[in-house]
Amino acid sequence: MRSRILHRLLAAVVLIAACAHLFAQAAPAQFDLDSGRVFEVALDGQWHFHPGDSPMVSGAQLWASPGFDDSTWPLLRSDKPWSTQGYPDMSGYAWYRFQVQIPAGQKPVSLLLAPIVTAYELYIDGRLAGSTGAMSARSIPNTDFAFHLFPLMKGAHPQPRTVTIAIRVWHSPIWASYVGGGPFQSGNLAGDAGLLLSEHHHRRITREVIFVDQYAYSIAAGIVGIVILWLFYVRPAEREYFWFALMPLAQAADCMLNISRQVWAFPPIPLFDLSDGILTAIIIIAAFCFLSRVLKASIGTWERLLLGLAAVSPFAAILYWPGWFSTAVSAAIQLGLSLPAIVWILVLLIRRAVAGNTDARVLAAPLLLSQGFFVVFNLLILLAQGGLMPWPDLLFDPLPLPPFTIHLQVLFNLVFLVAMLVFLILRFVRARRREVRLADEFEAARQVQQVLLPNATDQCPGFAVDFAYYPAEEVGGDFFQQIADGQGGLLIVVGDVSGKGLPAAMLVAALAGAIRAEAAHGKDPAALLHCLNERVLARSQAGFVTALAAHIAADGRMTIANAGHLSPYVNGVELDVPGSLPLGVVPQIDYDTAGFALAPGDRIAFVSDGVIEAHNRAGEMFGFERTREISRESAHAISHIAQAFGQDDDITVVTVDFTGAG
Repeated sequence: MRSRILHRLLAAVVLIAACAHLFAQAAPAQFDLDSGRVFEVALDGQWHFHPGDSPMVSGAQLWASPGFDDSTWPLLRSDKPWSTQGYPDMSGYAWYRFQVQIPAGQKPVSLLLAPIVTAYELYIDGRLAGSTGAMSARSIPNTDFAFHLFPLMKGAHPQPRTVTIAIRVWHSPIWASYVGGGPFQSGNLAGDAGLLLSEHHHRRITREVIFVDQYAYSIAAGIVGIVILWLFYVRPAEREYFWFALMPLAQAADCMLNISRQVWAFPPIPLFDLSDGILTAIIIIAAFCFLSRVLKASIGTWERLLLGLAAVSPFAAILYWPGWFSTAVSAAIQLGLSLPAIVWILVLLIRRAVAGNTDARVLAAPLLLSQGFFVVFNLLILLAQGGLMPWPDLLFDPLPLPPFTIHLQVLFNLVFLVAMLVFLILRFVRARRREVRLADEFEAARQVQQVLLPNATDQCPGFAVDFAYYPAEEVGGDFFQQIADGQGGLLIVVGDVSGKGLPAAMLVAALAGAIRAEAAHGKDPAALLHCLNERVLARSQAGFVTALAAHIAADGRMTIANAGHLSPYVNGVELDVPGSLPLGVVPQIDYDTAGFALAPGDRIAFVSDGVIEAHNRAGEMFGFERTREISRESAHAISHIAQAFGQDDDITVVTVDFTGAG
């Protein structure tokens, strides 16, 4: 009986314990907002303010002392500059004071201050705790837009205490007319050092994210600029690529300069203004020169004057440093020097676009947006600096573009960069089409030249003619003709047209036809050169032509007339042939002739200046002596030796072996 009672009691105890455990697990979690609150307090509100500087007492700032009575000082909000609170255009020194109640605790306490214009010193209980910027009118002024963290109490503080904060502010007179001094935004905090360190990091990241669009654009523009600069290196004759590359490269550098100024407060404002002005001038000058080449606008005296004004415009930004002018006047001079070149650019674009120019239509709208915004932006800042309108915050505030933001200037520059890339693609398409067309024309000219070269039907008994022709490009300016005179003799004409490429090839074709036409009327070399000279003179801008004509009779008698060409070689000896001016230089010129006699077995070699002027890698020229030494070789052997040495020009070699069997 007793055992049953004990068992029942034990079971009841176990059941009660299990229920209590279940109820304990189901109880909700609770948080206390009072005991568990974060140790942090916002300092935005009203601070005691006093213009001027503190007197020194025993080597210390009186107004920084915790015992100083500031009850008679007026109260100003800490999130707005003093210029909007009854102290317009005030520069120089001013003081702010407030107190922070710190409860007892073991954690370090810090102070986070929002940006203050222009420079300041922080005093904690009368002791200097830190500073930013230069506190003197003799120093180059600078502005730091970053939040700064200062320690209020580093160790344990078992008792509650009151800390007096005093801030000595210096505001440069350079900006006093349009930029208010002192604090200008909220975000001042005091509290747990670890929490404020995280908040300080968050503020820095937030500041950097605002300019992520400029950072991204600087990378994109820099890459585009480097690629275009490489194109200029590959094709230096197309100088528009150089000016093209300067624009995005200068824009990229300007973006990085602005990021450095806004995020890291470097370089100082005056140096920033000068650097920014130089980069802006480079962009304007590069756009000016680029469009003048692309749109084929001549640059005369007035255009050079506009470029000169734009080039000196950055130095107007330093006129306010020594106090010669106000910032508004300096900015007005700088804008006035740049504006004529910008107007020239926009007017040229509009006129060419209206006239139907494709390149102008592609670039007109983007450049109007980019350059137009630059003018409006600087004009509004100029008016604000002169006190004629409020500061245009709208132009500085970025537009939302989730998950980031984008500034108007970056947006317009991005549109401009895309338009420039479209222009580049169109230009390459047109260039490729032109290259294909020119390649077809060169091939046609090459085939024409091959047709004009002598063939087997031009051979003459008693003579063994060998020739080698190697143009430096697709087509060349050298020519050679051999014509049987119908009496057992042979007429040889060799020459070299000044210049290269297709124009020279077309003149060669015309001369080959003229040689055959004139040879039908006679075999006198001097008369032939006289007729060719008149033909060349009749072709405007044809340049000049060196030529040599030699008639070899069946019995070996040879008559030569020379118009500025190289003398031939007979059995390795250079012939003494009187020279004269090339064809196409002087009208109605008479050419002298020289007579020689060839014996059976003699070899005469005619060479063009491509053999003499061949250069090796060391810059050494092949020269006359080497040419004389190899003149006994065959035409192909002579040309191959000159090619191996280093071909620079068209190479033509003709050898004639007189057998005497005609």
